[in-house]
Amino acid sequence: MSKINTKKSIMALFESNISKIRRLSGLILSILPSLVLFFSGIMKLGGAEQLAGSLESINLLQYMEIIGVIELLVVIAYWVPKFSNIGFLLICCYCGGIIVAELSMGNFPLPGFMVTTLFFIGTYLRKPGMFGIS
Repeated sequence: MSKINTKKSIMALFESNISKIRRLSGLILSILPSLVLFFSGIMKLGGAEQLAGSLESINLLQYMEIIGVIELLVVIAYWVPKFSNIGFLLICCYCGGIIVAELSMGNFPLPGFMVTTLFFIGTYLRKPGMFGIS
């Protein structure tokens, strides 16, 4: 019985009417930026010096651990089937913050655009109904 519930939970990450190739492509395009944010959160919690320098330049160093926890929580919410839709919205909001932080440092926000684009395309491929497209 628990195997059936687990399979239902995992299948909630996808819509039933999409092909296996689309499902796999969406999964890959969602996992890549998830890993980026997850390991960024771990590094922030570990106090990585490179990240500390970047956060110090925009006066956010004192919030490094909180930002790391937020990164971990939004990624976890994205991958928990019951919270995946709200997790996607939270990740979009967080990625907006990445873009703003890069701009405030005087950099072109390529990392933020890349992460956002990969999440968006990956989620669209897995859950087109979420975007009003069936």
